[in-house]
Amino acid sequence: MRAFCLLLVLVNALYFIWSQVIDVQVSSLDRVPIRVAAPPPRIVLAKEAQSGTQPPAEPEPEEEDEPVADVREVDPPQVEPLESSGTVQPRVPPAVAREDALTCSSVGPFADLGQASQAQATLRSMGFAPRQRVEQGELWTGYWVSVRDSTNREAAEAALKKLNDSGITDVYLMPGSDPPNVLSLGVFSDYQRAQRRAEEVRALGLTAQISDRKRAGSVFWIDVDLKEPGQAIDTSVFQVGQSRILRLELRSCPQAG
Repeated sequence: MRAFCLLLVLVNALYFIWSQVIDVQVSSLDRVPIRVAAPPPRIVLAKEAQSGTQPPAEPEPEEEDEPVADVREVDPPQVEPLESSGTVQPRVPPAVAREDALTCSSVGPFADLGQASQAQATLRSMGFAPRQRVEQGELWTGYWVSVRDSTNREAAEAALKKLNDSGITDVYLMPGSDPPNVLSLGVFSDYQRAQRRAEEVRALGLTAQISDRKRAGSVFWIDVDLKEPGQAIDTSVFQVGQSRILRLELRSCPQAG
């Protein structure tokens, strides 16, 4: 009997706790309302902001359109139509020889018959059939060093004495020169030697000039029929030995007759 009474007390205690703590009835007035997230502000175009008018708010659009920049009409460039395959001009390859290409070349001028004969033998060894001829012309003899700024004969003779006293003795006053009173200090086949002589003269306070020296007379030319139109002959093959030939030219052969 005592145990039964304790059981009833325990049951009552558990029911009291359940009714006061677990099964609690909350009134609808006491409940906190659920806040609904407000939609983000709508993007307004620049035109709408300037005009001051805004369209009515749309009820939560699923996807908003991005602002689009103004589009201007652009005229397409004018393109010429392609030519038909029948009007295309064939490309001429560069290897085709022109009509005005040389077929005969003259080598020279040579100062004497010995030089011309030696060059003619060299051309034969290269497979050519050279022909020799003589004509009147100018032949380059070297680099001429001279002093031409003497105002009168007395000034030229004073410059001549100054050069002789300094050790330059191979100098002379040219008679009947144009301009007059010209001092000649030598003709050199090598430009470096002519430059050194000019520097020696300038160191004495005189004005030295270097120019090409030529002489008129009979010169020798060699005509060569080329193996191919436009072929060039290397003139360096003639610049051999101590009596090497300088200032050779290549020109077209003279017309027959």
